[in-house]
Amino acid sequence: MPAADPHLRVSSLFLRRLLAAGGVALVLLLTVLAASPELHARLHGTAGEADHECVITLYQHGVVSAAVEVTLVVVLLVLLARVAAAPAALHLALPGHWLPPALAPPVR
Repeated sequence: MPAADPHLRVSSLFLRRLLAAGGVALVLLLTVLAASPELHARLHGTAGEADHECVITLYQHGVVSAAVEVTLVVVLLVLLARVAAAPAALHLALPGHWLPPALAPPVR
């Protein structure tokens, strides 16, 4: 089995962290915009109308799309499919000694 490329592993870890940070930033931005009608109105002019619907107002009213959950499940299944299988044989390190010492230190 060829050894995994360490650069690929590092970039994958970086991308996962970047994706997680982006998700946190998106939730924080939606929370701030939903809590502040002035900032929401500054973002786009139709924010004060009664029939206005956008992602901010949907988030404000607690409406969550099921597409997010479906996307997360698909991504999780794809990542699990890429996990390498366990090796056929385990190569364990040998212990420092096979048998315990036969004699104890002398008693004084």
